Amino acid sequence: MNRVSKPPYAGPRVWLEWVLMLGYALASALAISLAMMIAVVLTTSLAGAQTMPASGLELRTTHGPVIAPLQATEARLVVTGVTVRAQVRQTFTNPSDEWLEGSYRFPLPEDAAVDRLRMRVGERVIEGQVRERQAAERAFEQARAQGQQASMVDQQRPNVFTTRVTNIAPRASITVEIEYQQPLPLKDGHWRLRFPTVVAPRYLNHTPDASAIDAPVLLPASPMTQAAGKLDEARPSERPRQDHNPLRLTVTIDAGVPVSMPRSLTHRLLVSSQDDTRHQISLQGPVIADRDLEIEWRPLAGPLAQAALRTQASQGVHYALLMVTPPSPSATPGERLPRETTFIIDTSGSMAGSSMEQALRALTFGIERLQAGDRFNVIEFNSRHRALYPAPRAFDAATREEALSFARSLRSQGGTEMRGALEQALAAPTASGFVRQIVFMTDGAVGYEDEMLKLIEQRLGDRRLFTIGIGSAPNSWFMRKSAELGRGSFTHIGRIEEVERKMAEVFGKLAQPMLTDISLKFDGAQPMDPLPPIGDLYAGEPIVIRARFERPPVAVSIAGRRAGERWQTRVLAVAADDAGLPVLWARSQVEALNDALRGSRMNGESIESLKASIIELGLKHQLVTPFTSLIAVDVTPVRAAELPMKSGQVPGHLPQGWQHTAVFGEGELAQGATSATMQMLIGLLLLMGAALTWRSRRQAPAGRSGLNSVA
Repeated sequence: MNRVSKPPYAGPRVWLEWVLMLGYALASALAISLAMMIAVVLTTSLAGAQTMPASGLELRTTHGPVIAPLQATEARLVVTGVTVRAQVRQTFTNPSDEWLEGSYRFPLPEDAAVDRLRMRVGERVIEGQVRERQAAERAFEQARAQGQQASMVDQQRPNVFTTRVTNIAPRASITVEIEYQQPLPLKDGHWRLRFPTVVAPRYLNHTPDASAIDAPVLLPASPMTQAAGKLDEARPSERPRQDHNPLRLTVTIDAGVPVSMPRSLTHRLLVSSQDDTRHQISLQGPVIADRDLEIEWRPLAGPLAQAALRTQASQGVHYALLMVTPPSPSATPGERLPRETTFIIDTSGSMAGSSMEQALRALTFGIERLQAGDRFNVIEFNSRHRALYPAPRAFDAATREEALSFARSLRSQGGTEMRGALEQALAAPTASGFVRQIVFMTDGAVGYEDEMLKLIEQRLGDRRLFTIGIGSAPNSWFMRKSAELGRGSFTHIGRIEEVERKMAEVFGKLAQPMLTDISLKFDGAQPMDPLPPIGDLYAGEPIVIRARFERPPVAVSIAGRRAGERWQTRVLAVAADDAGLPVLWARSQVEALNDALRGSRMNGESIESLKASIIELGLKHQLVTPFTSLIAVDVTPVRAAELPMKSGQVPGHLPQGWQHTAVFGEGELAQGATSATMQMLIGLLLLMGAALTWRSRRQAPAGRSGLNSVA
């Protein structure tokens, strides 16, 4: 009779072998991961040793060791009434015995019109000129090759610029002076002057020109150096952050009307006042360029200071700047309409720390302000997006608790993929009888701004989008432009102490009736170009119009309606010589043309025509644009062709309140080494491979010995 023989009983030996196999695989994976880390360390060290000048400066950054000039910034801002004229001096110092060149990415206000460049080399001053960007690039490269000292300023975004300097002699400096003009409207009863000092690292997925805004960031000082208390003896790369990119700043205010004492919640100020219209402000010594500076003051003369029409003649054309802030309604709000509010909150890694605390408090404040009869939803985004509900739901005691519980569960992590969250908010089913609003809370630290602006423009519908800029250095241009296209308003929250006040301002705007049917009528002359349409205004928001005329206007009448009541005012024109109004007008035209380019579905010929118009404006008004650049070249060669030159990008600081490990990972190897996730994946693959190998070795002898043979 045939029978199948049974395999002998293995007992606990099989489990022991499995445990041994798992231990062997784990040890192998750890050993290989350690070997990979050691290899990266050695490679980085060798690379640093090969590129390090004998007596130069090596900076530890997220891009690895960087050889670059030292950079310091000094800014002088002059406020005259409703305009700002600023000079920013960037000094690039070569501390080594070799020739250096470098580039520095820096921010400016999103509405700044950059129109002047000077380069100072010793006693020589070279005035810059605006050229078409490609022509300026060729001139800069030619100067570089011929050993001539040169500097160039490009625009990467309306609020992000790059300065490049070449042929910096050993132990010498080159100073680059940039000047810009900026309007300063009265908003929410205050003038707020913002001076950004650092470009926050951007999330660059989906960004076609990622290299244009990517920049190295200084790493924190070595923990071992800090613990040993040897900062004075440390390498330059391990010294305190104050050694890098220091900022000095002064502001002169000539308001023309009595104003309150200027104050700042972001920096300590020294204020000297001649009277209640003129103030001199300075920072208390050099500060770290790691957060936006904001100074605010308010008029003491009431409505008299809330309207201004300035004019300036230039080359036979009269330019005008109109800024009017309609007074807030004195009557109490009428019947409140039910709201449908969708809160979008950024929970990406860049929000870790104080930014996340501010955003969560703002979200909680918004949820608590909802009322019975409202509808709402909450959507978070990081590497993915996640919503509290598939679609907005009615607000009641139960959904309130669900929303607050959802908010408490949020953690900052991952990337900044905001598209899915915006798409869900903009695709919510229409509900009649509701005022539909989106409150978008983020630091805006992305490089794909145009993609998001297109999305808002195309899918907004009857909603209104309000942006809340979170943190010490938000992407203000993106936030302002999103709110502008979303027919809402932009509010910045930079400190935890501001959350309730700023959020109360936002919800106060929502509760007040809007100013609608706004019209303008100029007396004495009419604009040469069609004026942009003026949308509905929330309380406290300014009207800002830039126009040009063949002859000077005498006055302008502004009218509108709020809650069924008519409001109007008349503003007389005041001549303002040297107010920079021509360049402010040109800057507004460039922005309008850029908006047309972004949303354009034109053919190639029409797109090239728009670009040509921007170039023409830039060249005529000596204005930096996406297609024109400022360049200054000293024609005297200083470096012989055979002498080598080191090149590097000046690193910036991580914005105040940001957490380095949440954005970049652990330490200097985070950018170049294998990530922890990848190492775990490799380990798991090794584990599976070891298991399969062990299994095959166990089975091979068994087959040969005929355990399953027929007797």
